[in-house]
Order: sequence, then C-alpha cells, then structure tokens
Amino acid sequence: MRRGLLVGAAVFAVAAPAASAPPTISLQTRAREVQGFDSFQVTGAVASGRAGEDVTIEAKECGSYAPFHKIAGTQTGAAGTWVAQVGLLGNSDLRARWRGGISDPIAVRVHPYMTLTYKGPGRYFVWIRANDFFGGARAVLERAAGSKWVTVKKFTLKREQSFGIASSTGTVRAKLKRGTLLRAVLPKAQAGRCYLAGTTNTLTV
Repeated sequence: MRRGLLVGAAVFAVAAPAASAPPTISLQTRAREVQGFDSFQVTGAVASGRAGEDVTIEAKECGSYAPFHKIAGTQTGAAGTWVAQVGLLGNSDLRARWRGGISDPIAVRVHPYMTLTYKGPGRYFVWIRANDFFGGARAVLERAAGSKWVTVKKFTLKREQSFGIASSTGTVRAKLKRGTLLRAVLPKAQAGRCYLAGTTNTLTV
C-alpha cells in the first residue's frame, strides 16, 4: 500500500506544471495618460545586469487586430538599466523585449491630438489626428467664463482623406466678443473606447 502511494505521488509530481519564470526584463512609466503625438519616457532593466544589450519596445493599439509591434529600440546602460522615448496616437498596451524575454504589459491611455485655429471672422477650424477617424462625432466649442468652460456651439466632425495617420476636421461658426478665450473638446462619449476625451489648445479671439 505504501509503495502504491509513493508511485502515485511521483506520477503527480511529474504531471504538475512547472511554475512560470518571472520576466527577464522590466518596463515602467509614470505617463499613464498622455497627449497624442507627445513623447514620453519608459524605463526598465534586464536580468543580466549588463550594458550594451539590445532592448525593443512594442505596442498593441486598442481596436487593432495587429499583434504587438516595434515602436522603439534602445540599449542598456549601467547595471542593465535602459531608457527610451515613445509616442502613441491612441490607447495602447506596451511591453519590452530582450533576447527571448518579454516584460509584463502596461496600459497607457491617450487623449487624441487636436488643434484649434482661427480661420477668419466668426470661423474656427478643428483638426484631429489619431489612429481612427472621428467622422460623424460631435465636438464642442467652449469659451472660458471665470474658472469654468461653457458651451458655445456643438458641431459635427467629418472624415478627411489621409494616408497613415487618420485625419478628421470640423469648422464651426460663432460670433464672440473680442478677448474671448476659446477651446474645442471631443467628449469621451464621442471619442469612443480607444481614446480619452480630447481638448485643443486655447485661442483668444
């Protein structure tokens, strides 16, 4: 009976899966919310602790069927630590690769890149560049009122022909007093699941 128990224990030990090894490369960033097109820093270290090791930073964009792909590369410095600058256009998961090892992924959320420009008396132009088009989305022109922002007018964005980076625009007309401070906003409900709300630069009439 005792022999049978020992054999059973041995079989169980062989069949039990081995614990997964910890990642051989780490990845961190303080920038968990960023503006589209803005460059931000990611850092980490490799298990070897050696300088001169090649490190690849990869991204997988929200809403894309594409797998993780390279967006930056760097080399390790003293004690195997590394630093790189990256930029994103939409919410993404990031990870770092070194030799055969891959770091745990981290999520970074992105505000779409938006600009507001003056196009003549009572006319204002909004331009959004991102991974996706926002044609049909409703944006809002706002003016500063003390410490608050109030709605001036809502307007519809349209999709523009573009290659590579998706481009969406909108023109809004509004009569405003000289000295009025303006901005345009793309609310989160209009931006969709792959973006945070977007806000343009401010503009004084």
